Amino acid sequence: MPFSNSQCPSCGTTITDLRSPYCPQCLQIINRNAVEKKDPKTSSINSDIIINFEGKSGQIELYKDKLIIKRAGFWAVMGHGLTKGDKTIYLNQITGIQLKLAGLLVGYIQFTLPGGIESSKGAFAATQDENSVTFTASENVLATYLKEKIEELMHKSRQSTIQTVQVSSADEIKKFKQLLDEGIITKDEFDKKKKELLGL
Repeated sequence: MPFSNSQCPSCGTTITDLRSPYCPQCLQIINRNAVEKKDPKTSSINSDIIINFEGKSGQIELYKDKLIIKRAGFWAVMGHGLTKGDKTIYLNQITGIQLKLAGLLVGYIQFTLPGGIESSKGAFAATQDENSVTFTASENVLATYLKEKIEELMHKSRQSTIQTVQVSSADEIKKFKQLLDEGIITKDEFDKKKKELLGL
């Protein structure tokens, strides 16, 4: 929700850039209209977007399971041409995130995917990399927050996968125990399978 006065409603920090979507101190959303896009078909706010990052060479829409890199604006066209469309990257595909904060030169956020060759040539190469978005120093705080949020969502997804595997292993052990109790397999076979399922 838009804030009144020039203070963050969460931490009370004085806000100097009234166009900023986030408080520079606590990163609380203070201007939702600057963060969320309206769907042109329905003119309603797309509530599935967690963060909408407006960079110099493109935009990143972050959802709970994916991000979409969009190329709109002058610098996006200059770096990627008119033919580049939106690129969807699922968070479980990302193997690395590189963040270079802007200073005198533009900064960039770059996503590494399996089989991809990320550029190590800095900001200039990032302007042409399809898995990167460049940004100016005014976006450093939000870019840092975006990276942290993506890593948090990736971690939650991996933890969920690990828990599912652990539950599956426990179920499998129960099944083998039942086979042991019924005399279908031997104690040695059960112990061997149990160690295998537990990764011992």
